[in-house]
Amino acid sequence: MPRCVLVTGSTTWDNPEPIRRALSALPPGSTVVTGDTPGADACAVTVAAELGLEVKRMKKNRADHRAFPGQAWRGLNQRMLATGIDLVLAFHADYGKPGCARGTVHMVEHAKTCWTEVRIFRE
Repeated sequence: MPRCVLVTGSTTWDNPEPIRRALSALPPGSTVVTGDTPGADACAVTVAAELGLEVKRMKKNRADHRAFPGQAWRGLNQRMLATGIDLVLAFHADYGKPGCARGTVHMVEHAKTCWTEVRIFRE
């Protein structure tokens, strides 16, 4: 059965191989949802396209900026998760280090409160 998967992570993530391994394991017809930043988001778009998966790339909007001044990514994270995500793949080498990976941590914590499966990749 196809899945709706959200890819999130570091804007400096530059290794497509862990993303390729994770997305290659998805059933045919799966959809990859991600943001519009460089790093993990951009790698996911490229890899998903190579694998023939549908890609939905989302970006921050005015409502996100109004709701979360200076942290519009919080609104984007909430909207992406609300699209029907059943798995979050988080790619961030500094995940779990104090003061690091704020956006990724926010997404993972929000996903967990929604009972969404999460997998974290640090390398």
